[in-house]
Amino acid sequence: MIKDVPSVEQFNSLSFDEQAWHVWHHATFMIVRQNTQYRVNLYYMNGFYIQLWYHVKRNRIDKIGATYSTSVMNPYLRLIELKDIIS
Repeated sequence: MIKDVPSVEQFNSLSFDEQAWHVWHHATFMIVRQNTQYRVNLYYMNGFYIQLWYHVKRNRIDKIGATYSTSVMNPYLRLIELKDIIS
């Protein structure tokens, strides 16, 4: 675990700017998914997952949220094809 990085509870109580700072400096990008309005990036940091919601038309980040739950990965799993992993 990274020292001086907040727990998921602490992270979710930080200001938007502080959350963004921790994502840019400490989180590891995993995968991105997209719907009609948002590009949603999934990150991993210090034992928890972070979703960053970027509104494409407005060109801004609307939401950042973190959780320990692995179920956050479910919408991303359909984007992964085993043939791309196994060669």
